[in-house]
Amino acid sequence: MAKHLLVIDDDPAVRRSLAAALEGDGLRVTPAATAEEGLALYGRDMPDIVVLDLFLPDRHGLEVLKSLRAGDPEAAVIVVTASDDVRDGVEAMKLGALEYLVKPYDLDALRVLIGRTVSRRREVQELGAHRRQESRRYTFDALASENPACAAMVATARKLAASPTVTLLLEGETGVGKEFMARAIHHASPRAAGPFTAISCAVIPENLLESELFGHEAGAFTDARSRKRGLFELAESGTLFLDEVAEMSPATQAKLLRVIETRSFRRVGGTEDLTVDTRIVAATNVVLERAVEAKQFREDLYYRLKVGHLVIPPLRDRPEDLISLAGRLLGDVCRELRRPVPALSSAVQEAFRRYHWPGNVRELRNVLERAIILHEGAGPIEPVHLPPLAGPAAAAGSALIDVEREHILRVLEACGGNQTKAAKALGISRNTLWEKLKHYRAGESR
Repeated sequence: MAKHLLVIDDDPAVRRSLAAALEGDGLRVTPAATAEEGLALYGRDMPDIVVLDLFLPDRHGLEVLKSLRAGDPEAAVIVVTASDDVRDGVEAMKLGALEYLVKPYDLDALRVLIGRTVSRRREVQELGAHRRQESRRYTFDALASENPACAAMVATARKLAASPTVTLLLEGETGVGKEFMARAIHHASPRAAGPFTAISCAVIPENLLESELFGHEAGAFTDARSRKRGLFELAESGTLFLDEVAEMSPATQAKLLRVIETRSFRRVGGTEDLTVDTRIVAATNVVLERAVEAKQFREDLYYRLKVGHLVIPPLRDRPEDLISLAGRLLGDVCRELRRPVPALSSAVQEAFRRYHWPGNVRELRNVLERAIILHEGAGPIEPVHLPPLAGPAAAAGSALIDVEREHILRVLEACGGNQTKAAKALGISRNTLWEKLKHYRAGESR
């Protein structure tokens, strides 16, 4: 669809010339001769861009700009005027104009500004859509729990989210959902309109982590050819999530402590103190207090981080949530893969309850994703669609293998031993069924 341009200018020659030139570029141009007409057309059509003359017969253009931005904070406005008084341009930019041109302006220059504005507006719209999607996904409702301890933890998280300056520390095993919790806190906080920026301190080499967090000046080190903004700057007015914070070196820990205490930092190689308004949410899969006792983590930083402290329990400690959580995750996976949402058979639910889940919520989601990929037809997910679950809890992991074996043999018996019928009923190929039966017989012979 062609981009829509609204031209608010009392000069009919300007309106005609812009319409003739820009419609040839594929834009749809609507003219307005007065402020009142322009505001009415904007409210009716919501055009992509406005070219606004400051001197109109019924209202000053700056007043029109205020009205446009009040009704639509994302209104993309290019201001033009015959006056060379720079104060008008400065005031227009303060009020939210994207660009400012003085008449007579070059038409090619206007085309460049329109193209730049279209790209900028598209980026803003895409970012807004992404943030709305994120806010719908990362909610405290998705963390609802029947487990009393977990429910109390979520209630505390809701309260902490409302305090946008409080630094938070999230502790819990790998895969319990620490980043999900951090995102839910961000989207429920007054910082929700700002960015959520995340980094894993365990995967970035130590010599690069400082530059990633704080940025660097040109020439700060060999490969620093230009100035780079760090994640603290990019997370301005939002949330910076520091995953695996226990992996930070002592030197970086000291610099993080300074940011928390002074709300300021310096880029690597810089001499200027930069202030920052960013909430810090740190996470770790170790008990950080023990790292402090072992002199592996700064005690002063630990106490600064744990002003808001949440310990997210492992999945095995909240069995009452397992099936409802599996259902929510299954819905998420199916939406992403554009598949209908099947039920979980009673055999699968029983296998899930008997398994230890060493990988926690992350492992559960991965198992469900694999099941959906292998699942065919309209029936429920059966044990045959799931992988063998073992890992550190090998004894518990064998439970799923046992359930799968019982289910397949039960179906085979119901089909009178006919492997072709049994394979069709199970939703697998005859060769797959034959391989599984061979595996079961081999296990019995040992």
